[in-house]
Amino acid sequence: MFQAATSGDSDWLRLSLKRALSPTQLDKQGLTVLHVAGLHGQLACMKLLLASQAVGINTSCPLGRRPIHMVLTAKSGPHSHACLTYLLEHGALPNVATDTGLTPLHLAATEGLWECTKTLVQVGADTGARDNRGHTPLDLARIWCHRRIARFLKDSMWQNEKKREMERRKALQNLQQDLFNMHRRAESIEKVGRQKLMEEKVTAWADKKGLPLLWAQPMATCNQAHAHCLSPDQRPQSQRTKACHRQRPGAPPREAWNISPNPSKPPPASVSRPQGVRLSSQAERSPPEPDLRRSVTLCRARGDGRPQYTAKWDGSPQSVPNLPWDVLQRGLFSAAFPSRIASPNHFQPNHVLDLPRLGCSPGPNTSPWTEVAMHLAEELEPGHY
Repeated sequence: MFQAATSGDSDWLRLSLKRALSPTQLDKQGLTVLHVAGLHGQLACMKLLLASQAVGINTSCPLGRRPIHMVLTAKSGPHSHACLTYLLEHGALPNVATDTGLTPLHLAATEGLWECTKTLVQVGADTGARDNRGHTPLDLARIWCHRRIARFLKDSMWQNEKKREMERRKALQNLQQDLFNMHRRAESIEKVGRQKLMEEKVTAWADKKGLPLLWAQPMATCNQAHAHCLSPDQRPQSQRTKACHRQRPGAPPREAWNISPNPSKPPPASVSRPQGVRLSSQAERSPPEPDLRRSVTLCRARGDGRPQYTAKWDGSPQSVPNLPWDVLQRGLFSAAFPSRIASPNHFQPNHVLDLPRLGCSPGPNTSPWTEVAMHLAEELEPGHY
């Protein structure tokens, strides 16, 4: 059975599987028949073994090697990429490691298998995995002078790091918005508590003095000059009463004025809208973001030194995304770091003639002569310079 898998004879292997006592038996090195077929790059035999379900695709040998490790060797030859693709399509694990910590990407980078390295990275192989010696696939590619693979792995590691950093920055933005909402909620609760305390104190003072309470009446919700722009349901009760008294008692109700251009067709909907008054020609600005410096404290944990924050409404330390300290400060306390350029009006052009130049007189009352002229003069004239 093992000789058939080594030679790549599918018929011989099929006959050997029928006569074998157990298709999962191991050879002297503890390898299964699938390991041997992958070691020699026999794709047809691998397909036959996996189709018959004789051996598992992630079966391990005593050294922790799987069939996906065996196809990434020098013996597999030009069939390594085809065998690797077939194993990955049928459920092989791309990040499984041996007892020495070698992943399939380590072996592909060591052997200089460019197509296999590219395929493993595309399926999600960990480019930053380290073996027992602390080497990454990039380190092994550099050791064995596979420059193309080293450049590809370095670029992949950079892109993966930037993707993770982008996800952490998005998590920091979401955390900032959550803190804004909790800050506003805490301020509203505190404001309600202060208002209630003030009312209780004023009521107690009024009872003590024997004075009636004169609370301020709420202001009108709309201007009287624009009350005709509102619908009948939105108008004040007094105006609706006056409008009802204008009609004679007992008379049939009059229809509203048809504003449709087609007199025979009623208007599809009411087009009346409350008229707003703009007090400025500039666009309305969004409300300013709350300043979290008084309610949120950013510090480092005592044990591992990781950054964490503590809010005054919670009191317990919470974790933050793993980002540099300055990025966390700018993300949480944006009010402390205003934008350098708030508007295009802050751009002031500088003319080259307005810049300070060497050799120019510092003021109008100083001598226009320079030290260079004194060196070039053949005879120095006292009081001339």
